[in-house]
Amino acid sequence: MSLEPELEAAAVAEIRAAPPFTPVPLSRRFPRHTAMPRAGELQLWRFRCEWLPVPVPQGDTWLSKSERERARLHPNAALRKRFVSARVVVRWIVGNLFECEPREVRLFDDGGDKLRAHHPRDGRGIAIDIVYGGIWIVVGIATSALGLSVVMPTPGIAPGETPQRLRRRARHDSLRSALRDAPVEFDHTVLAFDGPACFTLDLAQYGEWHMLDLPMNGQLRAAVAVAQPLSEVSLIGWPKKTMQ
Repeated sequence: MSLEPELEAAAVAEIRAAPPFTPVPLSRRFPRHTAMPRAGELQLWRFRCEWLPVPVPQGDTWLSKSERERARLHPNAALRKRFVSARVVVRWIVGNLFECEPREVRLFDDGGDKLRAHHPRDGRGIAIDIVYGGIWIVVGIATSALGLSVVMPTPGIAPGETPQRLRRRARHDSLRSALRDAPVEFDHTVLAFDGPACFTLDLAQYGEWHMLDLPMNGQLRAAVAVAQPLSEVSLIGWPKKTMQ
């Protein structure tokens, strides 16, 4: 897929200091002091595709009728298992954040992997995005719209894909995801600078987006775009030694 726009539109990028990262180990016990995100806070959860917080039969009972149907229609067993794992873990996370049973969580689904949920008592809303990359599933949660991306070298042509190009692809795809693939066209050189960064991208009528590179293993590159300035990022499932 080409990253070059057919037409160029004005886009202004401003590099900013990255918000503090707080790495939190992941276990089957919900992390202490992890609560509903507030404005400016971003939660990122990373886990392997086969990881579940509860036994498989219990997790299956949490899924909605529509989620079970979508799982049944997946074209192969690996994709089906990955989808089910993601939805079970999301329900576990949101159930703990809302202090309710995971099967009671109502997820408003766009038919893809972008979800919304509202607290059953006070109505506070959260946006949820799910992305897959290699062995990992990454879930982002914030109070505003967001888009996640994890990219890896394409099999067979990996030598031609430099880390810089992969980073640029991750930034591009996270923004496209956040904008739900709206036909936004801009000069992509604003995404091409080197080094881990947090920056703001002004896309005129499409608003101001705050983008952040994420630490990942090996050749994976990841980024997130959020529709609000970030003051704190929780990396749940990353080792404590993770640095920004």
